[in-house]
Amino acid sequence: MFAGRTAKIVTATCAVVGLIALAGITILTLAGGSEYVEFTLAMVFFVAFLVGSYWWIVFGPGRRL
Repeated sequence: MFAGRTAKIVTATCAVVGLIALAGITILTLAGGSEYVEFTLAMVFFVAFLVGSYWWIVFGPGRRL
């Protein structure tokens, strides 16, 4: 599925960062945390999602670095 080791590392990193940010947003929303921290976590999630998506488009299955 992945072309190489680098693709696996980048994809896994984006997935983990995005998951942590999404979990943080959920916890802060339920606990009534700061809106600024929620916004920052939302931006981190958004960037992780964009990097992961573009990485998949550029270096998707069957493509090498």
